[in-house]
Amino acid sequence: MYSNFDLKKILIILLIFFMLQSLVGSIDVMALLLTLPGLILGLTVHEFSHAKMADRLGDPTPERQGRLTLNPLAHMDPVGMICLVFAKFGWGKPVQVDPTYFRNPSRDNMLVALAGPVSNLILAFILFLIFPFAFYFFMPGNTVMNEILYTMILYAASINLSLFAFNLLPFPPLDGSKILAYFLKGKAREFLWTLERYSMLIIAVLFVTNIPAMIIGPVVNGIGNFMLGISQKLIWMLM
Repeated sequence: MYSNFDLKKILIILLIFFMLQSLVGSIDVMALLLTLPGLILGLTVHEFSHAKMADRLGDPTPERQGRLTLNPLAHMDPVGMICLVFAKFGWGKPVQVDPTYFRNPSRDNMLVALAGPVSNLILAFILFLIFPFAFYFFMPGNTVMNEILYTMILYAASINLSLFAFNLLPFPPLDGSKILAYFLKGKAREFLWTLERYSMLIIAVLFVTNIPAMIIGPVVNGIGNFMLGISQKLIWMLM
């Protein structure tokens, strides 16, 4: 997700919601430890890709703010990280851009938005490629550490596919809304931008309902199975 406006109020309200929600359940520490590396990796690559694309298109804002780095500390949002612990959901610090630097603001805004989800898709594919090789080379050991390694790789791949699919949802302030705006004209585009005022409500509704899971689940499973199938065929060819 990238932004040229302050989402702090939205994040704080979501934090309160998620923390209250988490109080009715317990934190699965092992699941958190297994998923946290994939979440941090996915969020870091996602935000870095927004920054890199904006920089390549002529906007110096991300560089000035120290966002042209793969150091997770530059991209982690404190509120988002707390939510990772308490609600099993989090986010990175939105990359700020200044469209006035773009030669074609409408197109370039779309490209910056697209860079984040695409980076997660590519990273997921790389992780799915790594998995069978890790399984093949470390299988003789068959230790608990190996099992943890396999699980973390698969979790990281699935998390990146989820970030890819979720951020493509066409609702503000998600990347999908900025991508969709490029293809809309006139009143349709104006209507989409008016929804920006209701970003907080939209995000809240998405996460208290089952809408994201209904949409994202089949996408993640379908793409994940396809990528895993390709990686398995590659390892069979090398065996």
